[in-house]
Order: sequence, then structure tokens, then C-alpha cells
Amino acid sequence: MPIYLCSFSKEWNKHIQKEGSTAGHEFGKLNGKDIIWPKNADSETINPKNFIKLKKQFKLEELLFIDKLIGTDNVVSIINHVNRSGQNFLRGATPEEKYPQFPDMSKIYNKISRQDTVVVHTIGSERFKNILSDEKVIWSESVGLIAPVAHYVGIKIYAIGGNNFEKIKQYIGNI
Repeated sequence: MPIYLCSFSKEWNKHIQKEGSTAGHEFGKLNGKDIIWPKNADSETINPKNFIKLKKQFKLEELLFIDKLIGTDNVVSIINHVNRSGQNFLRGATPEEKYPQFPDMSKIYNKISRQDTVVVHTIGSERFKNILSDEKVIWSESVGLIAPVAHYVGIKIYAIGGNNFEKIKQYIGNI
């Protein structure tokens, strides 16, 4: 399954063999796995038109999203999100091609077996830098902004997150 980096992209730079760029995204390989990450986390990059291009170019049927989290020490399966960022990259970008103007977003994530599951609160990159840990909330940097766009164009979404790059890297090596 191809991997989409919502965050940790700077940490991955020394590990990924970059192959090129398309549709506002970079792409490469890591241990034979396709890795895709956005050049920027904004509406010019994260939008249905670009994700349709990615879907066609990489023949994407499913994607594993990786996001940085605060509030858990483990690698966890993200099964839902609350978007508290103030942004929505689908706003004003639908309908696109054959896709509806008002898509169903009630069940966009697929559970990863044998992983603890969490609902995250996505707050965006800038606010994530200054967030304080709250034991009752697991904060997410970006998955709640990006996954809905991929889901909108028909890509099956799996998502994991954590706050430790080494644990995430180890998890990826085991799939």
C-alpha cells in the first residue's frame, strides 16, 4: 500500500529515495514502498484536482496516511478526526469531475487491525507547533485536512500516527 506523509517529511528526507514531483507533491521510494508527500499543506496543493491526478498516476486505490500526534506515546490507528484547524480543503473545490458537491464524510477511515484506535483533533501545522499536551485529547497535525480530500476522490483511507519518528519508521518497516 502506498504511504502518504502528512507530517514528519523533514525527518523522512534522509531515508526516502526521491524520484520526482507531480500535482503539488513529491514522491519516492522507501524500502520498495511508494511514498508521497505534499510540497505545501495548503489549498493549492491539497485539493480534488491534484488528488485525482495522484490517483490516476499512481493507480491509487488505498493509501496509508502518517501523521504526527501529541497525546499518545504509541503508534495508533486513526479512525476519525475532529477538524479544529479552521480550514477545509474541499470548501469551494467541489464538485469536481464525477464527484458530488456534498460528499459523505461520516466513515472515511478504515481501522488497522491489531492497533489501538483513536479519534484525533486536527489543528494544522502552525498551531501544532505550539500545542500543549492535554491528556483527554490526541492532537493531530494534518490528517483531518488531507484525508477527506483523498476520500472524496475515492481512495480508501488508512491512517496511523504517533509522536516518535523512530517508532513510525519501525512500524513502516514492518508492513
